[in-house]
Amino acid sequence: MDKKILEYIKSMQLLSLAVREDEEVYIANVFYAFDESNLALIFSSYEESKHIQLAFLNPKIALSIAKEDKIALLKGLQAKALFKEASKEQSRIYYKKFPFARLSHAKLYALELFWAKFTDNTLMLDSKLEFKR
Repeated sequence: MDKKILEYIKSMQLLSLAVREDEEVYIANVFYAFDESNLALIFSSYEESKHIQLAFLNPKIALSIAKEDKIALLKGLQAKALFKEASKEQSRIYYKKFPFARLSHAKLYALELFWAKFTDNTLMLDSKLEFKR
């Protein structure tokens, strides 16, 4: 994965994920920690939440990480990932970033990236970078 994409993912902490249910879609916003060695985004949520129930049914997830800004300064990531339960190592990564999350009864999940497109309008010529696993 390109260094610019990695730096962007590490600099942010909120993503929007989209899941599907038959003909419908559902979106949720979650805070994440990044597992760089597995290219996975780790987040916390409740097992009974709609987005988690749908992710178990349809584990291919679309997601976006972006920050609203002026068009000339716009940076954002669109990605596709495979939804999984977080590993023990991923749990350690998440709780290191969000130690207060240990107080919650939510579970941890991971989104393993398999495709991403990064847009950075500040790069001028190469404003779009793509990653495929």
